[in-house]
Order: sequence, then C-alpha cells, then structure tokens
Amino acid sequence: MIGPDFVGIGAARSGTSWLYEVLDRHPSIWLPPIKELHYFDDPSRSKRYYSYLRMRLISGLWVRRPFSAWDLQYFFGRPCDEWYSRLFEPGRRCGLLTGEITPAYAILDEAILERIQAINRQVKLIYLMRDPVMRCWSAVMKQGVAESPGAEDAIRYAHSEGVWARSIYLNSIERLERVFQRGQIFYGFFDELCDDPNALVTRLLIFLGVAPGDVGRLLPAAPVNAAAAGKRPPPEFERALAACFLPWVNRLCERFEGPPHIWRARYQALLDGRGR
Repeated sequence: MIGPDFVGIGAARSGTSWLYEVLDRHPSIWLPPIKELHYFDDPSRSKRYYSYLRMRLISGLWVRRPFSAWDLQYFFGRPCDEWYSRLFEPGRRCGLLTGEITPAYAILDEAILERIQAINRQVKLIYLMRDPVMRCWSAVMKQGVAESPGAEDAIRYAHSEGVWARSIYLNSIERLERVFQRGQIFYGFFDELCDDPNALVTRLLIFLGVAPGDVGRLLPAAPVNAAAAGKRPPPEFERALAACFLPWVNRLCERFEGPPHIWRARYQALLDGRGR
C-alpha cells in the first residue's frame, strides 16, 4: 500500500489551485481529476460528496479530464487507507510521479500527519505561504461575506477559527517537522509565484525529482481561482490584522529569507501610519 509521492498541503488561498494546474501539465506527473481529495480531513466526504460529483459530471464533458473509472472508484468506493492509495494507481501504472493537493491538510493534527507518513514514508510535502493579512482578505472575498465587506465584518471573519488557523504558518510548520524530516518538505511563497514563477516551479520540480524542462509551457496564462481580483482590503482591516500577525511574522523571519521580511516591513509601516 503506497500512497502519493507528494501532497500539497496549503496554505489555502496561497496559489494552490495555480500549482495544481502547473503540475498537472507536467508530462512526468499524474494528479487526480479532482484537485482536493480531502481524505484526511473529511474521510467520508460528507461535506463535499454531491457538489464534487456534480462538478465531475459537468467537467467530464471536457476532453482534458473526462469522467472515468477513477471517478467510480472515488465516489462509490469505501474510503480507507487502501482505497486512498488505489486512487493513485492510474499514474503509477504509467510510471509517473503521483500527488494530490488539499490545502486543508495544513492544519491536520500530528496523529493524522503520522497516518500520511505511514502510507508512504518517502512522501514529500509542498507548503506555500502568503502574506497572512492578504491571505485572510482573499478568504473573506472567497467566502462572499459581502460584495463589499465592511472592515468590521471582514475582521470578524478573518478571526474565525478556520481562517485564523490557516494563517498561523509557524504552528503548521512545527507540527509538520515533528513528524516529517525537513528534507521532505518544500516551503515556498505566493510572492515568488507572482514575481518569478519560473524560478519557483523549477525549484519545486527539482525537489520532487523530475526534470523541469520548459517551465514556461506549464504556467497558466491567467490567474487561477483568484478571489480578491485586485480589490484591496479596507485600511482598518490591514492595520488590525497587521498588529495581530506581526509577532508571528517576526518568528517566520528567523526561519526564512525573502517574503516574510517584506511582510514585516509592510506591517510595521502600517502600524506606524506610514502607508498601506
């Protein structure tokens, strides 16, 4: 029983849909036709079953990911670790690297992370991070709290349990590294995706052990699953969340170069009244 070779675990609203499209286009990689399998956080699929089935029936009309025997196994099989592992057999039979991307896995507890490791002890994990203030804002817009949410409503939603937990990256990192070896985890940033996607994807493919090839051909021509669509959050939202996240970002700066330091400088400027 061997599960996927890699699992994208988040963070949500940090480019994981874009990443799914990129990796799905690589000739040496196989991904399931559904981006998020949610086996480890919702094993019965009770929250998503009918919406996912409808989505697959509709998308199955497309040539790229047609409805297939895989769907029959996914929707009508009995969920268990062996069932989960069999979902990746189509790729394995073709000699391809297999994986899945479910951002909800970023906040799994250690006991479930240990189950992922037990299914495939060599599994590699991909964890993308985004400026947590802007990640929360994207979550607000994705949820549709309001067409133009006020600062108070947006701040309240950003502090809801699911949104907040996904934004405290260091907690996720510490749980991951108590279970997996550091060399099994790829850390990347949404900023890299925006500023130099070729370099980010090249680094990731080398980490996964496949030849990058012509990375430019893998990149989507337009943003994928973008929620905010360039709409900026209210200044009050940015300042309130910057104050909350600054201590966490300070700790991230001890671990990583690059983007966390940019986030910290922006938060400090916001709190000092020097800009947005």
